[in-house]
Amino acid sequence: MRLRMMSGAFIINGEDYLMMKRAENRKLAPGMWGPIGGHVEPYELNDPKAACLREVYEEAGIEEKYFDKLDLKYIIFRREKDEIRLHYIFIGIAKIRNYEDKTNEGELHWVNEGELLEKNMSFTVRKALEHYIELGHKSNEVIVGTVSAENNIPIMNWNSLDSWEGMTGK
Repeated sequence: MRLRMMSGAFIINGEDYLMMKRAENRKLAPGMWGPIGGHVEPYELNDPKAACLREVYEEAGIEEKYFDKLDLKYIIFRREKDEIRLHYIFIGIAKIRNYEDKTNEGELHWVNEGELLEKNMSFTVRKALEHYIELGHKSNEVIVGTVSAENNIPIMNWNSLDSWEGMTGK
């Protein structure tokens, strides 16, 4: 069993999300829409936010100073054959709408929230966006999503990642 770690961000400005439509020749999620992001490098294993910021800068030219906030919102686990995929997803509220399309991995586009879920995207990306929109963008929790299957149909299971310190009970 191998582990693939990824980190990315849904960048929001007003009611628009900066999304990447992945190139058709990509190994992972060809032609699908998703957050800006990519693989966590070995030196970033303990800092998924650093990986996210590096990917956002590499792909869109947006630096950390251009965010009002960039918070870890989702940690998603799923299995793909002999690989466990771990995806850290941040929500970034951008002060700007300017970006540089610096990547050959796909094309960047601002997409209005009302049109977002009409796009072709992976199961996990869609479920994270649906959940975030359903919560009304208000939760400050970090949410863990695990993918299971029932009758060969994927199911997303959500839980809040809470600190147990200070809790009572057995």
